[in-house]
Amino acid sequence: MMDNYESIPTWDNGTWTTTQFKNRDQFRDFALSLFKEPGKYKFNDTSFVFNSQARSYNKNGHYCLHPQGTIDFIDYWDDQKDKCRRGAIFKSGKHTWYLTRDYYMWVNFLPIFNKEIQRFGFANIYDTQYHMALYELLAELHYKHVAIVKKRQIASSYFHAAKILNQVWFEEGVTLKMGASLKDYINDSGTWKYLTEYKSFLNQHTAWYRPMNPDKVMMWQQKIETQVGPQKRKSDRGLKGIIKGVSFEKDPTNGVGGPCKYFFHEEAGIAPKMDTTFEYMRPAMKSGLITTGVFIAAGSVGDLSQCGPLKKMVLKPEANDIYAVETNLIDAKGTIGKSGLFIPEQWSMPPFIDEYGNSDVEGALAALEKLFAQWQKELDPSEYQLRISQSPRNIEEAFDYREESPFPQNLVSAQLKRIEDKQYGYELIDLYRDEEGKIKAKITSKLPIDEFPISKKREDKVGSFQVWERPSERPEFSEYYASIDPVGVGKTTTSESLCSIIVYKNPVEITRYTDNGSETFIEPGKIVATWTGRFDDINKTHERLELIVEWYNAWTLVENNISQFINHMIHRKKQKYLVPKSQIMFLKDIGSNANVYQEYGWKNTGRIFKDHLLKYGIDFLKEELDHETKENGDIVRTTYGIERIPDPMILAEMKAYVDDLNVDRLVAYCALVAFIKIQEANRGYKKKVEDVTKSGNFDKSNKFSKLGHSPFSNLGSNGNKFSMGGKKRNPFKNLK
Repeated sequence: MMDNYESIPTWDNGTWTTTQFKNRDQFRDFALSLFKEPGKYKFNDTSFVFNSQARSYNKNGHYCLHPQGTIDFIDYWDDQKDKCRRGAIFKSGKHTWYLTRDYYMWVNFLPIFNKEIQRFGFANIYDTQYHMALYELLAELHYKHVAIVKKRQIASSYFHAAKILNQVWFEEGVTLKMGASLKDYINDSGTWKYLTEYKSFLNQHTAWYRPMNPDKVMMWQQKIETQVGPQKRKSDRGLKGIIKGVSFEKDPTNGVGGPCKYFFHEEAGIAPKMDTTFEYMRPAMKSGLITTGVFIAAGSVGDLSQCGPLKKMVLKPEANDIYAVETNLIDAKGTIGKSGLFIPEQWSMPPFIDEYGNSDVEGALAALEKLFAQWQKELDPSEYQLRISQSPRNIEEAFDYREESPFPQNLVSAQLKRIEDKQYGYELIDLYRDEEGKIKAKITSKLPIDEFPISKKREDKVGSFQVWERPSERPEFSEYYASIDPVGVGKTTTSESLCSIIVYKNPVEITRYTDNGSETFIEPGKIVATWTGRFDDINKTHERLELIVEWYNAWTLVENNISQFINHMIHRKKQKYLVPKSQIMFLKDIGSNANVYQEYGWKNTGRIFKDHLLKYGIDFLKEELDHETKENGDIVRTTYGIERIPDPMILAEMKAYVDDLNVDRLVAYCALVAFIKIQEANRGYKKKVEDVTKSGNFDKSNKFSKLGHSPFSNLGSNGNKFSMGGKKRNPFKNLK
């Protein structure tokens, strides 16, 4: 920022003076003390002074009232130039506000097309745009970068074009860049058009004439060729600042070389490779460990497959060197956390703005609540979600799934709520072998991985083994099934893939004898343990998988696209735990993997996951396992299959799933369910007899109740939970 903060023009209750700051840190602390949020800035009639020059122009048709060439004329334009380079402080009673240099210049000297009046005019004073300008200043003062997720129609492109133009108009030798994933976003039909409008207006209506040479779309330099001396040699005169436009349609690293003060990434919400651009740009914005430039990513959220980089920047600001602010707009529950800047629909939403530019946030939220309820009635779910994502009230709404989801989102959300309400207790366990080679379990404080997708920069990707139910004392073989989506490498910074294992306890048909008689019921299957992660040493990853499989004595399905774990088990002479390809009936049903010459596991080729396995995973969630009914037969509650899934991260992948998304847990889950369903259809259920009579003696020979392949067909007729006679049963009673 050079020394532009040392002496700031100050309007103090009607009198212009200056405010002095000793150093950058003092100025930063001052700016930080003013940073609040829209609705709380308490603008009063002083806001009419914020844009007094624009008001004067609108009234008189020109800016300066003094004749050109006079001292007063020169003083006027020097004074305004000073404010456009330093910003301006405004004081009114106990209130203080600071207009950044770019915001001051924008609202006073750079007209935009105002759609509310359908003609060119100056931007109204809105606390949201003031807030955005202050946020970007604070990012620069803290040597951080900028990430903004915003509602649409907040004039972000106009403002950021003004920010760039302000620099080239008044500072010497700066290099500014604008980029986007598509050229049309920034060329003469995009943001560059605003630069051209601004340049034309300033050159015509101000004393700051700035010719450009070259003066073409996507490349300006502020200079003019002149002839000097008696020999009339050609020479360039001007500040020589550069504005350059670049597109990343073919290469996300296009045009990133060379120093740069501001890089504005237009339409950052539809920029799938922006994170690559950011990483390549960072060296151009640093000198050693000092940040010398600012990367500004701003945009509304487009297609979910394209907004991943912006989402990561905003939700994980500190890991991405983004200036973080505390906010309660993470989700609808008011969760407080750190994020980049989020501009919701309720900020500066007409007509909920007063004459001074203050947002009526509560009034806007109440109106949006009614409007969104109406949309929900009128639109199908995908249209509704898409519409609110463009007018989001919180960050979750901005990034929430908005296409016709293959997974039942209502069931997924309800199950996540049950997990959040701690209906599924669990242990975090570390497995190891004792001196005799027996597997032992101990509690660990290491947490499971709870982010999706995982950050490539995350150092520790091990995670912990999460257990909802330990194995029975001597588990029979095939009492448990497991499914593994393996990884082929250990430590890497180029891949987000993790190893994932899911352990499932198979359903059991239980015949129980009591002193009052007998009952036969199904204790349904359920996921009892999961681990997702990887060690830097791939061998340790394989060892953890081996311990889990052996602890549960689980017959294990492995995706064999990566064969290292299968080879590990063969080398350890433990291939008995691996399901042979010949036993994976879903491959035979769809005629897949016929040419795969791997003895164990299944190969995820072509569209096998999307076209076949995905359906098994979805149907498993929708199964109606039980109905609780009133005496008159009215259903009170339906228990769905999704309640067998206690792992919130499997559900998180379901919630976020789109084509081509890296979903390690879902691959393992869907393959497991497909295997389970075909095994159940072919083998039926394991049977178990329990004697809880006082004597403990009974004749077992005639007490077994045989079960067909549709065990839940009669459930719900009497309101008994998962029972085929007698008492109500709680199928999840063993979840610890």
